[in-house]
Amino acid sequence: MLVLAILSVALVSSLLTGGRLRYVRNWQLNGLWMALGAFAVQMALFTRWGTGFVGEALVPVIYVVTMSALVVFLVVNRRVLGVPILLAGLMLNLLVISANTGRMPASVTALAAAGRVEEADLLRLHGAAANCVLMSDSTRLNILGDNIVIRLGGPVGSAYSVGDLVALAGEAVVVFGMLRVRPPGLQSEEKQQPA
Repeated sequence: MLVLAILSVALVSSLLTGGRLRYVRNWQLNGLWMALGAFAVQMALFTRWGTGFVGEALVPVIYVVTMSALVVFLVVNRRVLGVPILLAGLMLNLLVISANTGRMPASVTALAAAGRVEEADLLRLHGAAANCVLMSDSTRLNILGDNIVIRLGGPVGSAYSVGDLVALAGEAVVVFGMLRVRPPGLQSEEKQQPA
């Protein structure tokens, strides 16, 4: 819900300050297939079917590999407005995930405070759930883990990492910039017009 709210604000802000929906046609990312593939694998991986298919032991390995593919994709597109911020957030998350054998440390206190009681209970019971591991004295870089509680007026929010919030800021800038890439012909016409 937070992601949707932030990206909606970025979209509306861009439109109100001169962005145009038609400019999206001019906006390009190289290797988009890599990002979409990595994202699809992650979405499938953290389901019962996905985990059962690859086996619990391979889940963290595949997670780190897909995160690394996303880093490569962002490095290739680093000149796109907002991508360096998004890359910084992803790198923070990859750092803490790699330091914790392929899972993000998550605070059960933060998850419960955010209304995600079932996830908190699963972590307490199993020590790991989906892409998270129970945050404890034995997990590393806990300060970068999922321990920032954000709720948007409803009973359910989520626990975010510093990297999540930095990446979200980058995503907002990317969305803002998507609507501002004018066609090359339009740019030259605007330059020729007298002030």
